[in-house]
Amino acid sequence: MSSVLQTANALGCELAGEVVRTFGRVRVRVTGMSMIPAVWPGDVLVVERRAAEKIERGEIAVAEREGRLVAHRVIGPRADAGLKPTATTVATITTRGDSLLAADEPLRAEELLGTVVSIERGTGARRPRRKLGIGARMLAGMARRSSMAARLLVRLHAIFTARPERVALCKS
Repeated sequence: MSSVLQTANALGCELAGEVVRTFGRVRVRVTGMSMIPAVWPGDVLVVERRAAEKIERGEIAVAEREGRLVAHRVIGPRADAGLKPTATTVATITTRGDSLLAADEPLRAEELLGTVVSIERGTGARRPRRKLGIGARMLAGMARRSSMAARLLVRLHAIFTARPERVALCKS
């Protein structure tokens, strides 16, 4: 990726972070494949501000990391769970993309923007599920083990998913 594109992407992520911190809500379009099959490239996530201590296992947390927005599922308790806050304890959350093998570095409270409250796909929207069904777990496993399978799944999903721009063309 060129430095100009990286800078523009970092500014866009910074702007999205500022919007959610200021207004409590932001919509962002997904470009990555790490959350297949719960979230697909092209989906729009509605993110609402949420304090780290209120986020629960299974929710999709959104954080700003190294100039990028990362939306991954919470897989583990906060590192400070059950501890009284002191100057040395820091609220952290463990996350992982549904189609990734390894967990992310724990999220610090200051990196966290909020959680996904809605996934907009095609002409509809739905609330994200906290737990994947058996079929979704199988797709995630395929994407986790093979980048070629992940790309094939994305291509098939794009073919079979009605997008608003396609629907508008068909109605003319």
